[in-house]
Amino acid sequence: MSSRIELTLIPSVATGLLAIAPWLVLLGFLVAAAYGDKPWLLAGLPIMLAGAAVQYRRAGRLRGRSAVNALIVEHGQLSARLGDGRQISVKAARTSRLGARLALLKLHPCDTTVKAYSAILLANTACLKGNVPEDEFRRLRMWLRLGQPQSTSRRRPDQE
Repeated sequence: MSSRIELTLIPSVATGLLAIAPWLVLLGFLVAAAYGDKPWLLAGLPIMLAGAAVQYRRAGRLRGRSAVNALIVEHGQLSARLGDGRQISVKAARTSRLGARLALLKLHPCDTTVKAYSAILLANTACLKGNVPEDEFRRLRMWLRLGQPQSTSRRRPDQE
């Protein structure tokens, strides 16, 4: 599994809409609660709209310093190319989700545990324009499932 995989993301409206879906749900809840008997909740409206705009810009338009623009696998190591041009070594967190056409990745840099990056990968299909080619997406998905080295969990002496 030493073949190189380079998955360049392209801007996509569908991916941007997926990224803002949680913000839209929260916005709907806010409006419904404000309509009930709590109009003061509308004060959170600008925060919800700003959060949705940031997520759409980062995941859908691939703009911003921390936007993941490409994923590269070389010599068994996953790297991410960010919007500011940096390429950093990352590892996919266990909270990442992989599906047949959609991957929600939480990427942690190998040198720190403080910062994390998110990437939404949506494969192109005949009826939906995603942000990654289907063949390269399939190769990356297989590498994520099978190719990366498994971390061995340490057992405490009292568990033996």
